[in-house]
Amino acid sequence: MPSLNRILSVFLVTMTLLLAGCATSGGEATNKSGKPDLSQTLYLRGMFTWWDADDAYKVQRVGEDLYKATAKLEADGQPYEFKFADASWSPGTNCGFLNPEDKEVELGRKLMANCSSKFENFYFIPEETAEYEFYFDDSGETPVVYVQKAES
Repeated sequence: MPSLNRILSVFLVTMTLLLAGCATSGGEATNKSGKPDLSQTLYLRGMFTWWDADDAYKVQRVGEDLYKATAKLEADGQPYEFKFADASWSPGTNCGFLNPEDKEVELGRKLMANCSSKFENFYFIPEETAEYEFYFDDSGETPVVYVQKAES
């Protein structure tokens, strides 16, 4: 019959292994590359959302590190300012333009994002009233943002 010390030792080792398996890096879901799944926290925020983190503009994961949100925009000649950010505007997830020459978005043009930005909003002027898809590509070292017209 096993001794009490042996039983306690086995119990402690088992509990240690069990608890170590439950440890996470903050409870974030991750993808295959180990990056966080941003569809849990990232929003398209801008003038059309009153800068709120609106669930209608929460990004959807459409690829391993590719996310999109859709917005209907009016072509009135005025620029729409936008960024990608979490609900709290947290550093690291407050993504505006990286380079000043990249603040004005043209359809299909990929621009680097700075996810520790403050006032570096992207600008987009739609040529026609339509739904537009706003993409956030986190596959590289520096995230990339671009806009496409949604297919009808």
